[in-house]
Amino acid sequence: MDLIGSFRLARPDGSRVPIAAKRSRILLAMLATSRSGERSRRWLQERIWGSRERANSQASLRRELSNLRSLVNSGGHPLLIIGYETVALDLTQILVDVRDPARVAESRDEFLEGIDIAWEEGFEDWLREERQAIDSAREAAGDLFVGDRPSALSDDDGQQADGRPAISILVHDHDLPEGQAAVVEELVGHLAESIAGLRWLPLVGAPAANQRLSGRGSLVRARKTQGVVYLLSCQPVPGEAILISLCEAASGRVIWSSRHDLNQNGPGGDIKRVAIDAIAAVSSRIEADQAERLQDRPIEDLNPDELLWRARWHKRRLTRADAELTADLLDLAATARPGTVDLIIEQAEAEASRIWATASVPGSFDDLRARVALARDIDPYDARAWLLLGVIDMWQGQHDSAAALMHEAIALNPSFSPAYAQLGTCYILSGEPDDGIRTIHTALRLTPQDNKNFHRFGQLALANIMLENYDEAVNSANSALARRPGYSFGHVYGAAALWMNGDHEEAERAAAKLLSSRPDYDLELLKAIPFKDRIWNDRLYGAMSQLFDRCRSPERATGN
Repeated sequence: MDLIGSFRLARPDGSRVPIAAKRSRILLAMLATSRSGERSRRWLQERIWGSRERANSQASLRRELSNLRSLVNSGGHPLLIIGYETVALDLTQILVDVRDPARVAESRDEFLEGIDIAWEEGFEDWLREERQAIDSAREAAGDLFVGDRPSALSDDDGQQADGRPAISILVHDHDLPEGQAAVVEELVGHLAESIAGLRWLPLVGAPAANQRLSGRGSLVRARKTQGVVYLLSCQPVPGEAILISLCEAASGRVIWSSRHDLNQNGPGGDIKRVAIDAIAAVSSRIEADQAERLQDRPIEDLNPDELLWRARWHKRRLTRADAELTADLLDLAATARPGTVDLIIEQAEAEASRIWATASVPGSFDDLRARVALARDIDPYDARAWLLLGVIDMWQGQHDSAAALMHEAIALNPSFSPAYAQLGTCYILSGEPDDGIRTIHTALRLTPQDNKNFHRFGQLALANIMLENYDEAVNSANSALARRPGYSFGHVYGAAALWMNGDHEEAERAAAKLLSSRPDYDLELLKAIPFKDRIWNDRLYGAMSQLFDRCRSPERATGN
């Protein structure tokens, strides 16, 4: 695939694959320039069809993907992989010119020459970033490359002495009106404050302002100066807006970017909220990037910090096999470097995840709580420990102390999406479903692609049952099951909402789906949910008991 100059896609025999549609070419280019070859559907929709209504943009993407699939998936193994939430190119099957440093350095043509989409600001921002990165790569080619191989950029790989990746904030040099300059300064201050809440991501130096930064070459030089893995750049763009971008410092590769209006009366006017949302996105992207770097490395080659990142990746996959691998990796990390805050928290989170996934509540939480309290005492500014303590209290029915601990976690790290999600759950279990819905929506806003959002939609379903908003409860339960079809509580809340709403036949069909996948499902689990008011345990148990009896009745079994 050639993206520098005129777009061209060719088969192994050299014959051209005709991609006539402009947006199809752009879509392929966006996948090909991603580190892993993968983008989320929402990311593509926002950049290629961002000016359209969401339903329209979703339909446009589906149509474009259908057309592309017939053009590029002609061999035995599909080149274009289309999932429910993501779209990817299999990079093992294709050579892309922009992924070859030597070809980038030698070429003088423009990236995606002659391609543009009118009125699509998201696309324009992405195109400008890619072109700047390529231009600066050529400018810095003498420093970056020897022949066709990357040269050593510095003796420092950007990791701190304790193994954590580091980040710096850079502000592009632009002459701005005084009012806008003050807004940018305020935003950068909030970004720095929010990063400080991520204890695993050190911020190196004060935000560096008044630097003329124009892409990869400048970013590499900044990396040498700052000694970091990541750079968060703030670049004013036309239209009284600012582009916040997270870049890999060594290569200038853009990992994430977001455009915001600088007009304080506009949609981006809440500057502190812009910073909080940005750091939530930065946090999730860096976690994914760190894990992605290690996926193909042999475990025996990983140092203790890399073992932790690999363990986090397996923990997020939420399978039994991955849970076992997580425990093994954490044991290896503990052998090499015992007693660190990160290790204690990761081990506690893994144990909490096992308890939650298997519903195997221990006789006492004292040991787990003591270990988390130790991590909190070692570093009282780490929001993760405060949240874990709150979750443990919530599981034990101590809702007031749980909420207080979760509020402390949010105060320490306002970008901490899991804290909002758990606080929302605590509100719901305490009998405050309205507050729970509001707080969980904050979590969904901060990390819309989080792999645990199925649970958050499940909690929204429960809250709406309590408010007797049964149609909305069914919608939320369906959203949960769309993200994780095997989520048993998604089936329970959906079926219970239908039953309570009087739609008994549809409720029975929903319950039958649960029994078909979990024939041994134990309704006693519903009695273990730590509601403050136990009437909700009784209502859920009663609804599902009646539904299970109907599903298992002899008449149903014989079809009579």
